[in-house]
Amino acid sequence: MVEKSLEKKQHILHAATLLLHEQGLQKLSFENVAKQAGLSRQLVRYYFGELDKLVAELCDHLAGAYRNILVSGIADVRRVERLDFFLDFFFGLSDEYAMPEYLEVYDAMVAYSVGSLEMRNRMCLQYKTLGDVIQHELGIVHPELDERACQELSYLFVSMMHAHWSFVATLGHTSDHGKLTRQAIDRLIASYLDNPKPVDGLERPWARRD
Repeated sequence: MVEKSLEKKQHILHAATLLLHEQGLQKLSFENVAKQAGLSRQLVRYYFGELDKLVAELCDHLAGAYRNILVSGIADVRRVERLDFFLDFFFGLSDEYAMPEYLEVYDAMVAYSVGSLEMRNRMCLQYKTLGDVIQHELGIVHPELDERACQELSYLFVSMMHAHWSFVATLGHTSDHGKLTRQAIDRLIASYLDNPKPVDGLERPWARRD
């Protein structure tokens, strides 16, 4: 029974993903998700009582797709230094491990978070978690960089990665731009290696407004 309920929820979340991918945030509603899923509106609301809950779980659903691919890639990399793999993957340059589909749906969720504190907190946590991973890998590969420098670079990486896919997945620029952004990250890291001193008075990366 539990397994069947989980399958039904996954089916609804996939339908919501397709709806956002094909029609955008303006069409997001219980009625349209139910139509996309081939289910009744009442059944969708049974599993997700509020639209905020549906979108929040959709955020976790998509993050799981990233996590599964990364775990497989990490197992195959089989070395301590995984930074190059992570950077190649997140800019669509890993031949064996492609980014998940429907990346533009993340833009819809960022837009949705404007009016949803729960969603905003959820997305901030996910991006911060990714930043922590990159910060850790930077520290392994470049031990000459201090914690603050790695933290700044992790924030800049996540910012560039999100903006890159907004241009490519949402606005339709070619995926070849991944090479440009990936090279920019390498140059950015090199600039920190040349001058790792933080900017005086700069707020610590990842701080949020109260």
